[in-house]
Amino acid sequence: MPPKKAKGSSSEAAIRAPRRCVEKAVLDYLVKANRPYSANDISSQLHGLVSPVQAKKVLNDLADEGRIQRKANGKQQIFYATQSDIEVPSVEEAEQEEEAIGELAQQVARLKDENKALSARLQGLTTALTDDQMRERTAELGREIKANEERLAQLRSGEVISPEDKAKIETEHETMVKHWKARKRMFKNIADTIGEGYPGKMSTLFEELGVETDEDVGANVSIIS
Repeated sequence: MPPKKAKGSSSEAAIRAPRRCVEKAVLDYLVKANRPYSANDISSQLHGLVSPVQAKKVLNDLADEGRIQRKANGKQQIFYATQSDIEVPSVEEAEQEEEAIGELAQQVARLKDENKALSARLQGLTTALTDDQMRERTAELGREIKANEERLAQLRSGEVISPEDKAKIETEHETMVKHWKARKRMFKNIADTIGEGYPGKMSTLFEELGVETDEDVGANVSIIS
């Protein structure tokens, strides 16, 4: 028969070593986090170093050994570091920590303000025009200024519109007046025909029909006479 392997041989150590590493990793994490976790939480927090089933076995073993605490939370068990091993600070140390936290809070607020100001400055720089864009914009504004100055000089001289624009407006005005005359003449012929057989006043009939004459709306009919 082959000789039996001695207890504590190198092969046995190789099997036990990963187990010890896992136990240490789980225990160290619980002590560092100092908050309760389930087996699934530990498996997730250790990023797959141990499966949920392995984590539950290790946690229960550590709890049985008294190295961590175990508590039932409904159907789930949670585990946390033994609080007796945690050093409780003195009143002076607690006050110093509180003062340090206050100073850090002020520092955080100051840094936030600085970050806000720098972010606004960065946004201004990123949205600012480049040199070429500014030269192009300057030239464009120069052209607008020149056009406005010419327009202003024209207004000051009394020449509100150019001769070409003036001739165009007069032509359009004459055309509209011709249309006005034609329609007014057509309406007068119709009204005269109706008036020959109407027993009352035409103004009364116009009022009943909602007809407004040029005179009613204050139109200057002298321009078509």
